[in-house]
Amino acid sequence: MVQTKPALDKPYITLICNPYEYESSVNKRVTIEVMEKDLSRDDMLEVFENFMKAIGYHIDEKERLDIVWDVED
Repeated sequence: MVQTKPALDKPYITLICNPYEYESSVNKRVTIEVMEKDLSRDDMLEVFENFMKAIGYHIDEKERLDIVWDVED
């Protein structure tokens, strides 16, 4: 018998990019649904990065999203 997680029946986080309402638009909706609630911060950054790529942002191989802690003196 396969057990399912009730929490995975609906998305925990949904990222949606709706199309422009102009003729120049590709007119596509991009939706990413994150089902797992226990993602690490690095995993969540990867989700955001993949979403940005899916909606048309170019991210070079040597670039990445990151969290920077800026300590002021």
